[in-house]
Amino acid sequence: MAEEQIITVKKILEGGPFQDSIEIGTPGKGGAIKVYGDFADPAGFEARIREAIRLRRMAVDLMEGTL
Repeated sequence: MAEEQIITVKKILEGGPFQDSIEIGTPGKGGAIKVYGDFADPAGFEARIREAIRLRRMAVDLMEGTL
């Protein structure tokens, strides 16, 4: 009878899981945001960019007192 084998696979990440980044805007013109993500997951990265832009707009509105 064959012996039962247990195989363990471990994924080791060097650094954070989001090592790719894109910077949008400039510090002097409304502020810059840097979004970290994974270029291999374009849909996920796009969602992170859209959320970052939404939060940036909210921050500008709060600073201008329009919210």
